Amino acid sequence: MVNETLVQGYIVALLVLANLPFINQRLFVLIPVVKAGERKPFWFRLVEWFVLYAIGIGIGLYLEDQIGGIQHKPWEFWVVTLFMFATLAAPGFIWQYQLKKQLLSAR
Repeated sequence: MVNETLVQGYIVALLVLANLPFINQRLFVLIPVVKAGERKPFWFRLVEWFVLYAIGIGIGLYLEDQIGGIQHKPWEFWVVTLFMFATLAAPGFIWQYQLKKQLLSAR
């Protein structure tokens, strides 16, 4: 049986990875790509999001291999994981493009 804490930790890690592009103005939290006070372009965020998705999938495949070997997955699995990752990114997207504007205009 798989340790429930491991699964829960993996889901939390995916939540953090999915939101990283939207909560800061740096590329991968380290590389400054815009001047202070400017916003990172959306396409930067999208590329970063896809790379972080690949990292999250890599972590999942590593964990699966450690548990008992990697099983074959049909294409539907990968589509579902992509849309689940997009759903996990919703809080960061809403913060960056909707809520932040409202909070700043309310001042």
